[in-house]
Amino acid sequence: MKAWMLDKPGQPLALRDVDTPAPRRGAVLVQMEAVPLLSYTRAYLEGKLPYAFPPGPFTPGTNGVGRVAAVGDGVLAFRAGQRVAVNPYWIANETVREPAQVLIGLTGISGDSAPMLDEFPHGTLREFAEFPASTLIALDGLDDIDSARLAALGKFAVPFGGLRRGHLQAGETIVVNGASGYFGSAAVLAALALGASRVVALGRRIEPLQALSSHSAGRVVPVVLSGDAARDVAAIRAAADGGADLAFDMVGQASDPHATLATLRSLRRNGRLVLMGSMLVDLPVPYGEMLLNNWELIGNFMYTAADYLALVALVKSRQLSLEAVELKQFPFTALESAIDAAGNMQGLQCTVAVAGSLRA
Repeated sequence: MKAWMLDKPGQPLALRDVDTPAPRRGAVLVQMEAVPLLSYTRAYLEGKLPYAFPPGPFTPGTNGVGRVAAVGDGVLAFRAGQRVAVNPYWIANETVREPAQVLIGLTGISGDSAPMLDEFPHGTLREFAEFPASTLIALDGLDDIDSARLAALGKFAVPFGGLRRGHLQAGETIVVNGASGYFGSAAVLAALALGASRVVALGRRIEPLQALSSHSAGRVVPVVLSGDAARDVAAIRAAADGGADLAFDMVGQASDPHATLATLRSLRRNGRLVLMGSMLVDLPVPYGEMLLNNWELIGNFMYTAADYLALVALVKSRQLSLEAVELKQFPFTALESAIDAAGNMQGLQCTVAVAGSLRA
């Protein structure tokens, strides 16, 4: 089979012929059809991010959609020919307080995750990918949606986990900081699908925020941040009709905490703030304000299997449409061009490598 291989960070990717693996016990072999690319793929491959890489040459790639080619011993719920979403977030199935965890095809997470990276080093940018059965999500009943569009599920899964962790309820008002970004834009649409009555979308530029508003029937209110803390808090609270029930922070690589603090201070009393971004500086939490307002601060990493199942159910019921996502598709063999395009993604865009070109 064909596989994109990275010998080590900083070296170019190489498309190589490698042996097709047989799935091990508890694992599934998936014939990949569509693989979404992260916006920071180029920086990752060049070793510019503080990630723990799998050992030796490996195939990168996190999420994806494909069809089950074979199942290993002990796999009960999947069958050959079944279409599935490949989910990279693998947590060791052990009854301990803090089980080891990794993002397959990307990085180790916990300090004890090296053996997991050794066991499953390869991600989705290959013709056949072997993944633990526990990381797959069945896509039964979605045959009318093509695999490239279903690959956008990876764009929604991360913020969807945070919204559920923040216990967003139907009828509530939510503020999304970083709404013009890759995951933040998906958070806006996911919040609408979960029944938010109003979504205040925060960003630095009006154009991508207005694009989100066009999908909302008036339920998305854009607010362009000025950088003036007091002015921004007042604008957000006004857009939220006095204050928000939930705030969701998905700001990426921020070098100051002002927007996140403005998001926090937009909350009503008893409100919750979920942190899922990648801010580069500390967040100076206002102790007295937190206390007097009964605010809840929640840090959340990724999502649970139950979150992913609920996400697929929303798509299947048509409460969440993936049609709003602008797909940019590239042949699997044109991966370098796809990586460049992914680095320029904005808002509701998603870059997908389509693997069907390898299977003439």
